[in-house]
Amino acid sequence: MILGTGIDLLKVSRIKKLLDNYGDIFVKKVFSEYEIKKNKNITFKVSKIAKSFATKEAFVKALGTGFTKKISFKDISLKNEESGKPIIDLSNRVQEYLKKKTPNGYKTIINISISDEKEYVISNVIISFQKK
Repeated sequence: MILGTGIDLLKVSRIKKLLDNYGDIFVKKVFSEYEIKKNKNITFKVSKIAKSFATKEAFVKALGTGFTKKISFKDISLKNEESGKPIIDLSNRVQEYLKKKTPNGYKTIINISISDEKEYVISNVIISFQKK
């Protein structure tokens, strides 16, 4: 059973412009401490940050809420399993919201796919429920 799907296509230069204009103010407003630390010394940091940004956007679209007072950019953190598979780490607030949406006897599954090509990144998120 699918709760929702979300997709976001982002031009990397948009993130570069935000970083050039607002630097740390933008980064601290949008990214979790984990994401900031992880991307601090990466050569292709703009692309990595763009992937994270697009995934956050795709997630709130799949959730059906958009960004609200209850769900902010910092509530969603893009991470990777050891294999490299992208996963989302959610704040307790968002986890509780998802728990309320999840039918009894089911667990929430979040699938993510991210791709990039020179000037663009795209992220797709599917939130579904699976019987326990």
